Amino acid sequence: MQPVQCFVRSPITAPERVRPAVREDMMSSSAALGSVLGERSRTFLDDEVTLGRPSKSVGEHLFDALAEAKIWTSKVAMHLDLATRDRLFRQLDVLHEAEEWPATDQPITLDSYKSLVRAILYHKINSRPGLSLMPEGNIIAVWNDGDDRLTIEFLPANRARWLVVNATPKGAERTAGTTPLERLRDVLAPYGAERWFDGG
Repeated sequence: MQPVQCFVRSPITAPERVRPAVREDMMSSSAALGSVLGERSRTFLDDEVTLGRPSKSVGEHLFDALAEAKIWTSKVAMHLDLATRDRLFRQLDVLHEAEEWPATDQPITLDSYKSLVRAILYHKINSRPGLSLMPEGNIIAVWNDGDDRLTIEFLPANRARWLVVNATPKGAERTAGTTPLERLRDVLAPYGAERWFDGG
């Protein structure tokens, strides 16, 4: 199995923005996921002005969302190994670079991020998926195994929407569904859950 490369910002390539290196592949996965399930909602980042209070800038929205996710992570840090925590933080930082942020997208939602971390802990996921964001702020994890791919959108309330794409001689076969987090490994077992979750 060849895991998706995690986000690493090299000082040599610092001016070259990566959000992330496998962004195109991830977004094609998320588009296919929505197509198979018949829904792909979008909500937009509204800079509303409230009674005498100036609206927040995009950078402030991103900072607040990142801070909220990292503060929550600190509350469960005793259950995460240091490498996993640091990798998540690096990935979140890359995903929320203000210079490249689409004005219509939402930053990560805390409930979606909680579902991702809870899945990692509950299923003891030690592989390193690539991460991306849906426009409404739900986080997506993508695993590649050759030409096969698993995409999971982590939803609020401890649920997950998943899409498996298996390459066959007759073309790609797609299977999708929505399941409670605790059922993920069982539901994905027929497609080889261990190759996605237990890889390097």
